[in-house]
Amino acid sequence: MIRAIQVSIITILTSFFFFPFFFTFLPSVNTKMILAALGLIIFVIDRSNNHTQFFENKLFRISIGALGVSFCSFLSMTINNTPDNSYLSYIISMWVWLFAAYFCVYLMRQVHGEVSVETIGNYLVAVALLQCTLGMLINYFPFINNAVNSIVTGEKYMIGIEGRIHGIGCALDVGGGRLGAILIILAYVILQSIKRQKAWWVFMGLLGSFFYILVIGNMIGRTTIVGAAIAIAYLVFSLCSDRKIEATSIRSFLSIAGLVVIIGVIICVGLYNVSPEMHKLLRFGFEAFFNYFEHGTFETNSTNMLSEGMIFPDNFRTWIIGDGYMASGSNDPYYIGPADYGFYMNTDAGYSRFIFYFGLIGLSSFILFFIIVCNECIKGIEKNRLLFIAILILGLSIWIKVSTDIFLVFAPFLCINDVKESDDINTNGYIETI
Repeated sequence: MIRAIQVSIITILTSFFFFPFFFTFLPSVNTKMILAALGLIIFVIDRSNNHTQFFENKLFRISIGALGVSFCSFLSMTINNTPDNSYLSYIISMWVWLFAAYFCVYLMRQVHGEVSVETIGNYLVAVALLQCTLGMLINYFPFINNAVNSIVTGEKYMIGIEGRIHGIGCALDVGGGRLGAILIILAYVILQSIKRQKAWWVFMGLLGSFFYILVIGNMIGRTTIVGAAIAIAYLVFSLCSDRKIEATSIRSFLSIAGLVVIIGVIICVGLYNVSPEMHKLLRFGFEAFFNYFEHGTFETNSTNMLSEGMIFPDNFRTWIIGDGYMASGSNDPYYIGPADYGFYMNTDAGYSRFIFYFGLIGLSSFILFFIIVCNECIKGIEKNRLLFIAILILGLSIWIKVSTDIFLVFAPFLCINDVKESDDINTNGYIETI
């Protein structure tokens, strides 16, 4: 009972880190900042006990990369004489994410002993299930929605907009991208279960969770499906290439996967036909598929907006160092360029926005930063190279649609101890799971 309470509390706090929001009674500090302050205190204590050498080395190397992003922002602002400091303090933002993650991993370590990739993965999957369930409850029960709105505030990407569901701090493409990343991590957890030949009900639970997060996640942000596609590709490639996995285990897994998909589709079709609300949500979440089967075109309103927003500079100078604007130019009283609807050049496509902000120099520094972060995770846990590469691919893919980064997905893994033999077994020799 005590362990269940501890796990529940850590899950909620991990959600506060992964999907931060502001309280109405504390509108200037969000939950991520609070956890980061606590994480910094824990870090100082660990440092005094000489327990953080592995973390300090990683912190220094990734900070150099983040500092490069901040410098490119400063360079573009200075050369273009603009006040848009969107990425000027990126190194600070990176530290906040990292120390918030440090606090969550510290709590996991207090409950489970040595924290592994799978331990973090289990918690993140629990967070995704929590957010998807909250999204449905908020959508279906007005009193829950009113209660949430009375204590939660923030930007649209935190609280959502009308016409789609949202969790608490989990909304729009930002939420969808993070849920997609969790699906990749869930694919890793599934892979570990196959290797260990877990019981059939474990596979049912994991695959059911994957299907649930995919469907509900798409109702929150359709970017979720990008993560799902990469997760499935990662899982299939791993099953085909890992000779340690027995053929009987793969056949058993595929049988259960087929059963889960059939059950899930039947439930979705039933709800689609009997519930007007689910009818609307499913059509939104899988609009591209409905358009393909009904009209022969695999497109959505978002993809049409994306194709219109994929615009690029028409001069060499902007290509190299950008125009110094990321947000709306109207925020600058001296701006004399074309009017926009909230994003410079009327585009929210990630790569376009980055290039217009600090050019190819800044974009390259940002990509290099994520390569450094990915490499730091790989160096700590070499056997999970493919997992971190898949997350990196997701981050670079998301930029086609929206200019959000997923450093926070890497952050918890940067906080665990380097593992030489196996990251799944603690010093006492037993598997650490939730």
